[in-house]
Amino acid sequence: MRWRVGLGAGLGVAVAAGLGVGGVVAAHRLSAPLPAATVTVHAPSSIVVAGGSPPPITSPATGSLALVSSQTGLLAALSSDLPRPIASVAKTMTALVVLQADPLAPGDEGPVVTMTAADVELYRQAIAGQGSAVAVEAGERLSEHDLLLALMLPSANNIAETLARWVSGSRDAFVARENAEAAALDMHSTHFADPSGVSPQTVSSAADLVKLARTALAVPSLAAVVATRSATLPDGTALANLDILLGTPDWLGIKTGWTPQAGGCLLFAARHAYATGARPVTVYGAVLGQPPSASADAAHPELGMAFATARRAATQAFAGYVAVDLATLTPRVTGSVSVPWGLSTSVAAQAARGVVVARLGTTVTTRLIQDPVGPTPSRGVRVGRVIATTEDAPVVSWSVATTGSISPPPWWWRLLHQ
Repeated sequence: MRWRVGLGAGLGVAVAAGLGVGGVVAAHRLSAPLPAATVTVHAPSSIVVAGGSPPPITSPATGSLALVSSQTGLLAALSSDLPRPIASVAKTMTALVVLQADPLAPGDEGPVVTMTAADVELYRQAIAGQGSAVAVEAGERLSEHDLLLALMLPSANNIAETLARWVSGSRDAFVARENAEAAALDMHSTHFADPSGVSPQTVSSAADLVKLARTALAVPSLAAVVATRSATLPDGTALANLDILLGTPDWLGIKTGWTPQAGGCLLFAARHAYATGARPVTVYGAVLGQPPSASADAAHPELGMAFATARRAATQAFAGYVAVDLATLTPRVTGSVSVPWGLSTSVAAQAARGVVVARLGTTVTTRLIQDPVGPTPSRGVRVGRVIATTEDAPVVSWSVATTGSISPPPWWWRLLHQ
């Protein structure tokens, strides 16, 4: 009898202990963290941004052409690496070097330079050489901005020489500075023999000059000067820009040039906006060695073909781009988020907002980046991103999110499966 009583007491203790352990295990399972959800996403590896093909860009029959876009790089080229005399297009480098030595904020006049007898002699020499010139008198006071306008609008050769001596003390020192800047810009086919471009030994290539164009327009004060159609010096001298395309839509100007050796030359840029909020497209171009033509401008027949070639190239370039609403580009993404207790929800890409400008025929590559997801995501939780890139630069990204919610598991699932 005592033995039976002892057995019963031991069993009770064991049962109680077992229940205690089971309770601890159950409590642990019911409170343990849930396992992570499984995310599966499938996205396309590329997306066609704009269908079709851009129109061809017509090259001139002779000479050289280079045309590049701020968005897609090289658009057209003809003998673009061939060094040629560049005439007064060289004054673009002269203006750039002057502004590097004495920078101007837009609207500032800058230091005042007093003309001397030497500057008057430079004017006489320019006239004797039948080159373009702006008259100056000894004692006349012209600001740096005045001199840049006289340099770039009517293309005064004497002002190029005056600026060279003012900045560097001598013509040779200034020309050396120009060649150093050309080397810094990787203009390997370029050599400056003078600051005005009158010398046929001042040569460059269309491809090199496009680099110069981009650099010049990145200087706000210089961009403002080359876009000026007309101006008046303090003594009343009227200055007219030789670039007759200024004033037409999108045209930014830069510099004309002509000598018998160089032919008609034009360094130019134009910018077109396609939609509000979208980055505009800028094209930079250089056309060299063009024959005369009276059809475009009777006042400047030596530049007529250069103007016609540049205007046609810019127009054709802009026709190759379109504005694209990002909402129409949403990639087709499939996949799901699932959990071990049998629930799941699908995922989808969410439309992006905004407008981008794309060249016709553009296809961008895409890559998927997944985000960590909790065990019970609600509807609209981001599980990743699809990023579209062109030339390794991100263009747009779309969020990939859940289309439904996942509820926590019931208590019995926690008890049995945790």
